[in-house]
Amino acid sequence: MLSLAAAAVLLSSCSAEPGKAAPTTAPPSTSAGPRFGAPPVPVPLDASSLEKEPCAALTPDQVASLGAPFKGNDPKPDDATGPSCNWKFATTPASSVGGTLTTKDPGHGGISGIYSKKQFGGVTKFEPFTVNSYPGVVYDPADNSPAGLCTMVIGLRDDLGYVIDVSLDGLKNPFADSCELGKKVAGYVIQYLKKGGH
Repeated sequence: MLSLAAAAVLLSSCSAEPGKAAPTTAPPSTSAGPRFGAPPVPVPLDASSLEKEPCAALTPDQVASLGAPFKGNDPKPDDATGPSCNWKFATTPASSVGGTLTTKDPGHGGISGIYSKKQFGGVTKFEPFTVNSYPGVVYDPADNSPAGLCTMVIGLRDDLGYVIDVSLDGLKNPFADSCELGKKVAGYVIQYLKKGGH
């Protein structure tokens, strides 16, 4: 649920002022910046706390505020694309929301990966949005996603994204729109990281 760029090393100019040694390299940059027209992240967030405790992004009360009682969570710090958590609601049929920090998915590159897929026709749905000034995109790689399913990515840094997957029952009861619910989750995640991961 739930895409990263390496810094380039630049060679210095061959010329130097008399009496001064020419530098051999320039300092590496910390981020390659957004690509494919993706908007930049206003202030990069330290997401290291989510690598250790991926379920700490949402409290049980915050999960319940999304529309149904909190049942439990399922942390997966070693998930294939990065540390993830699945928060479950006490509903029948089962509904849940998942979040993945895309540290192991170089294809995402923050939200640049989704902008790249848009350029090359890799998504059927593409809806940019912002939460607390942080850029995100609601997207869908399929033609006929099930009712109640919504996927989005929010940029935490220009080279790091957080993917949110919302899976509600087909009637969406007792919830509101699944994508609006996902944006609320994005706001909680950003709020948590802005507080320093606690």
